[in-house]
Amino acid sequence: MNFFHKNRFLSWLLIVLILINVSALVSFFLFSHTKTPASCCPSDGKQAHSFCSELRLSEKQTSQVDSINQNYKANAGPIVAAIKNARSAILNELEKETPDTGMLNKLTDELSVLQKRVQQENIKQYLKLKNVCDLEQAQRLSALYRDLYGCPMKNNAMQHQYRHGQGNSKAGARCE
Repeated sequence: MNFFHKNRFLSWLLIVLILINVSALVSFFLFSHTKTPASCCPSDGKQAHSFCSELRLSEKQTSQVDSINQNYKANAGPIVAAIKNARSAILNELEKETPDTGMLNKLTDELSVLQKRVQQENIKQYLKLKNVCDLEQAQRLSALYRDLYGCPMKNNAMQHQYRHGQGNSKAGARCE
C-alpha cells in the first residue's frame, strides 16, 4: 500500500487511461456495426450515390428501386454484352485488308436491333422507377435521365433545376 500512497498521481493517471481505453473500445464495437446503405446506393461510384441522394428515397422506395435495378441489370446485361461483341466484330472486319461491306451492313443491322432492345429496357426501367417516385422525385429523376442522355433542359439555367435549387421550375421543357 505504501507504493500506491507514494505514487498517487501515477495511480490515478493509470486508472483514467484505462477508462479511456475501455470507453474507446466499447464505442468502437457499438458504432462500427452501423446499418449499411441499401444496394441502390453502392459505394462503387459517385453516380450511384448521387442518384440516391438526388431522389431522397425512403427505405421502402430504396428496396423497390434496388429490385428494379437488379431486374434491369439481368435483362440489359446480356444485350450490352452482345452489343460489345457486335462492335468488336465490326472493328475486326474493318481491320481486314478488304472489308466485306455486306458483312458490315449485316453487323450494323444486328447492332441497331441490339441498341433498340437496350433502349427499350432503359425505358422500362425509367417507367418503373417513376412509378416508385412521388411527383418531386419523378421530376428529379427526369433531370437525372436528361443529364445521363446528354439532353439538357432548354437553357443552361434550367439544366439543373432540380439540383441545388438552381434554375426556375418551368415544366415541359424538351430536348432540341
